[in-house]
Amino acid sequence: MTRNATRIFTDALMILAAASIAMAGNRAALAKNAPRYEERDSLTTSCVDIEKNALIFPGSFKYIDKFEQRLESLLRNRKGRITVWHVGGSHVQADILSHRLRCNFARLTGTTGTRGMLFPFSMAKTNYGSDHRLSFTGVWSTARNIPAEPGLPLGITGISASTNDHYATVTVNLDNGRSPKWKMDAVRVVCESKAPADSITITVTDDMGHEWTMEPENDGSGYFVDRLPSMSSATIVVNNPTGAQFILRGIEPLSSKEGTINYYSSGINGASTLSWLRCERLDGDLMRLKPDLVILGIGINDAAIPYDKFDPEKFQSRYRRILDKVRKANPNAMMLFITNNDSYLKGQPNTNAVRVRDAFVGLAKEYGGCVWDCFGVMGGMGSSTQWRNADLMAKDRIHFTRKGYELCADLMFDALISDFIENDE
Repeated sequence: MTRNATRIFTDALMILAAASIAMAGNRAALAKNAPRYEERDSLTTSCVDIEKNALIFPGSFKYIDKFEQRLESLLRNRKGRITVWHVGGSHVQADILSHRLRCNFARLTGTTGTRGMLFPFSMAKTNYGSDHRLSFTGVWSTARNIPAEPGLPLGITGISASTNDHYATVTVNLDNGRSPKWKMDAVRVVCESKAPADSITITVTDDMGHEWTMEPENDGSGYFVDRLPSMSSATIVVNNPTGAQFILRGIEPLSSKEGTINYYSSGINGASTLSWLRCERLDGDLMRLKPDLVILGIGINDAAIPYDKFDPEKFQSRYRRILDKVRKANPNAMMLFITNNDSYLKGQPNTNAVRVRDAFVGLAKEYGGCVWDCFGVMGGMGSSTQWRNADLMAKDRIHFTRKGYELCADLMFDALISDFIENDE
């Protein structure tokens, strides 16, 4: 049931809703820069069940109310920061869906904040988002959260790389010529080594050759430097004279700007709930991040098995272990579940999509979260064929095209902003 639907059962609630609508202009004015969903061409529009494009709240409004109050305060005062963490599989690793959402949030606030945690996926010879560029030198070996025993410690990125080279670099460029643009004035390298901390030197170098030395963090989770000039490109240089194993888990180009929404995305091709539970450093990473809004898109790989092999109760149990990590990091975190899109398995619509949706509704009720029903918005069972015919899905009818991912992002963002505006209290 959507939030609006739950508030019209009694005359008293109808009066409150009317008062809320009268006040809605307040939040509407604050959200005037928010990109809103607009109908595309008729073929694309015919693929969308717009009546289903609303957040579903099967339980408490406590956490969404707290989140929306924080968002209102940020937009009104232009101070503070809100952190979003979006986790999933290949839908997220490609960073089309998640980056569109990141850009939509930046347009809402009128400014960009911290870009999120980055990793040089080219080390693993796999894809990553086209909105930024990373290059590296040195010989690196990688591990992801897909095998039962990954071989390297993993955290919030779901991937790690190690090197024994005495000298290695990673260059980060946040500017690919598109808008909006991200910059950094501090950098954190999430890493670990078997060598003494004082035997390794990590520096940051800008395009002009200026160099800053990074300091090891007290908890041993990485290296950090701040008070940098605002820049879009930097090279991380690792000097490791001992040749001891150095493990990189992520690079965090940070921004000290206030009034921003910092959007972190974590996606690994093929990742399931079990995959993310293999990330032994995830707890610590979440404790540092303390996300305010968590967008949960794990499920398409869990359900890519025959109907009789998929166990909804085990699926929910694994999810609870992830959600409990989030709750520990931030007891007030808002959970937003994205249902599986309609997809095909061995040439037929995957009927597990309905069971995943039901599981998410149950979890949302249990944890006071909400659900964005991608499956329903698409048109339900078998709708991916229509989306494929409209060039919104790839031939496999599992993944979307860029056009399809951006459409989904705009629809979900519109549902979130609509709830924010309509429930102005």
